[in-house]
Amino acid sequence: MEFGLFSNGFRPHTTAAKTYQDDIDEIVLADQLGFRDVFISEHHGEPPYINRVDTIPAPEFMMCKLAALTKTIRMGAAVKLFHLHHPLDVAVQAATIENLVGKGRFIFGFGSGFPHPQFAEARGLSHEDRHERMRESLDVILRCWAEDEPFDVDGKHWQGKNLVALPKPLSRPHMPMATASDTPETIRLAAERGYALLCAFFETEEMLRGKADLYEEAGKKAGHTDPRKMVAGSRAVYIADSEKEALEHLRPAVTHEVGFQAERGFLTMLKRVYGVEVPNSEQALDALVEAGIYVLGDPDTVAKKIRSYYEGCGGFGTFLLVGGKNWTTKENRARSMQRFMDEVAPQLDDL
Repeated sequence: MEFGLFSNGFRPHTTAAKTYQDDIDEIVLADQLGFRDVFISEHHGEPPYINRVDTIPAPEFMMCKLAALTKTIRMGAAVKLFHLHHPLDVAVQAATIENLVGKGRFIFGFGSGFPHPQFAEARGLSHEDRHERMRESLDVILRCWAEDEPFDVDGKHWQGKNLVALPKPLSRPHMPMATASDTPETIRLAAERGYALLCAFFETEEMLRGKADLYEEAGKKAGHTDPRKMVAGSRAVYIADSEKEALEHLRPAVTHEVGFQAERGFLTMLKRVYGVEVPNSEQALDALVEAGIYVLGDPDTVAKKIRSYYEGCGGFGTFLLVGGKNWTTKENRARSMQRFMDEVAPQLDDL
């Protein structure tokens, strides 16, 4: 099992510059500690965030800076909402980034994102058509990377004449790809084509197992020998001397974030779709720990909980730790990551 970071950036408003630097410092540390991957959330502006929360809507720019500050860590978006952009521009941007970041270090992560109509409507697009628009866009993007001659597009959602996509990706036919999806059609497509499947940290074990089983079945039918190794599970992890200490360290920041998630309807979706009920109060963290979404405590306890999660999901190839948060202090967050690699990861060597 490989380890990575899900940089799910969400920090109280100071300046975007400071927030991004905090995220970058954390990812640089992950690279130094031996984490293989980082997937950076693409979070667009919403009314509750104005002058209150800093997020990053264009993680690819951060990746380009990170490429100069890190040595081996692979980077991708979690996820690129390419149903919001013309596929020609998405294809050109992704190929340019791979040429800047380097072959083997850029992963094209895509998906439809949090189901909020604002993102599409702000761009004059339909929220209801986003999945159909995304699938049509993917076909055009792949053609952009493959075609050497100009071509026309006349689809239901995307049109264009004389499309010329330059540069081409360094990797042929394209860079590694990953998606986050609850849609069976997309999961099967990802498995057949060998795209990695990213699973959200708030998904239950039963949901991840169902998706991973579907992915494994479709992948094997397509001729892949070990599809499940391309599935990534995720949890919020924090190492301290005890669960009590971990709860004390995280409670203020988690309570703060949950307040915003309640405003944007995320807690309602969490209960409706995933069956997880989180109160908008100081007891939110306790509910998240009880649900297994947050894994806290001393190294031995955390290792046992991750092993149980792995077994409950039926196995996966990569485990992503949630980052990008203002939990406790920067020093304590760094210490938690260090202790994870030194004291937890060795206990999971057999997975």
